[in-house]
Amino acid sequence: MSFSLVIQGPLNMTSLGSIDKISDQFDSIIISYWDENNKSLKEYAKSRDTQVFSQKTPDRQNTFGVLKDSTFYFSICSTRLGIKNSKSKYTIKMRSDEFYSDFSKLKQVFLQDDEKLVFGNIFAKPWSHSPYHMGDHLFVAKTEYLVKGYDFLYNSYTTGQNLFENPWLIQGYSSKHTAESILAKSFLKSKNVLMPWGLKRTFLDNFDVVDINELGDYQARWVHGGKTYSNNSRFVWKTNKIEDF
Repeated sequence: MSFSLVIQGPLNMTSLGSIDKISDQFDSIIISYWDENNKSLKEYAKSRDTQVFSQKTPDRQNTFGVLKDSTFYFSICSTRLGIKNSKSKYTIKMRSDEFYSDFSKLKQVFLQDDEKLVFGNIFAKPWSHSPYHMGDHLFVAKTEYLVKGYDFLYNSYTTGQNLFENPWLIQGYSSKHTAESILAKSFLKSKNVLMPWGLKRTFLDNFDVVDINELGDYQARWVHGGKTYSNNSRFVWKTNKIEDF
């Protein structure tokens, strides 16, 4: 099978409650969360057929180049811990407050070219609005590329190294340096894709997208907007073709 699933973020029954239903789609399911999480949820997570890893919630105030009020650094630390424990050739990353029941479409699109990163369309934005603004709620890539990319991000923001020669790392409030675009560019770097990266062709050659409505029963969340999407309240995007992103 050669796919592992990393469930990243604070423990949440939305994802934990789906594990028994989706476990046969993966070599392993890896849960990466914070030590401070609810004890009863910890026991529930450990009782499932999963690998469970935790760490202390990181201190983002002593970081470099990343917004101090953003959850991006939290996501980097948590996702990194999960993917570094993946033994499969490919790793799918999913947020802990979401679930998807059928990953076959995501795998199908990805296996058409496993050199790409394939993401769910939720909150991905068109190139004309914000280049490289991939969807970061759900994605799949070769594990080796994800490990390299997340190691680079973690080391850069923890030590401050690499920021001067890689200004795209510096997170801002503008659409140019979003967490999503930084994550996408870290994938390009992990693959040693030569710069400049400003051509849309580079994006098309290295990324693809799937509609989350094709992933069976699901629940996806827009936390800041207070919205939850599901089969009964679908996430709708005007296009699901990578060329239009």
